[in-house]
Amino acid sequence: MVSTDQFRQAIRSRLEQAGAQGGQSLTIECGELYRSVSNHPVSNRWMVFCCNAMRAEMTISDEVIFDHAKQETLLKVKYRLPRLRGPRTAMTPV
Repeated sequence: MVSTDQFRQAIRSRLEQAGAQGGQSLTIECGELYRSVSNHPVSNRWMVFCCNAMRAEMTISDEVIFDHAKQETLLKVKYRLPRLRGPRTAMTPV
């Protein structure tokens, strides 16, 4: 099983790489992130860890993207670059 921390590490790595390449944003889809980190097939049972990691890495300038045509996509986030602020804290409203 893959932990939330492992997903967070993968997100941070992607954000760092995209920022180093001069990107202005990076969009990550939960299912794709899950498949890249885990050796297991996508399962709603374990996707919660991936979704939690994605939300935990969000800052106030990031946005959730809804794609109603893709029902299997639980979460897609457009992260703004560069990352000037840390992730939201538990006290920060979503």
